[in-house]
Amino acid sequence: MEIRRTSQASWSGGVESGSGTLGIGRSGTTLPFSLKSRVGEEPASNPEELLGAALAGCYAMSFANELESAGVAFDHVDTRATVHLVQGEGGFGIPVVDLVGSVVGADEPAQRIEEIGRTAEANCPVSRLYDAEIRLTVATA
Repeated sequence: MEIRRTSQASWSGGVESGSGTLGIGRSGTTLPFSLKSRVGEEPASNPEELLGAALAGCYAMSFANELESAGVAFDHVDTRATVHLVQGEGGFGIPVVDLVGSVVGADEPAQRIEEIGRTAEANCPVSRLYDAEIRLTVATA
């Protein structure tokens, strides 16, 4: 089985003075972004925040699935992903993402919850994305 989901982006102008929009899948949601929202504090989004949201959402679902499969009753799972955009010698990169998962309402030993959480991270498709092959196509219009 293969499921495909598509989002899009549009950018106008130069990097420092320009801006763009990020279109999120089939929801019709668009978010503004710019260099100032990426490296500064302008109130808009950026690709790193979307990566963090994707990982946090996927991990929450994966964690809930693993808990349910293990027979662990719980109220809900809260997750937070912090993406580190770091400038190095070769340019900007994302060397690390801090992922925090909290299980609320589970009556299980912390060690068991942690073990299930690690399995969930290993099975989370977005976690695996960080090791994915990027198949690039470049076109002109």
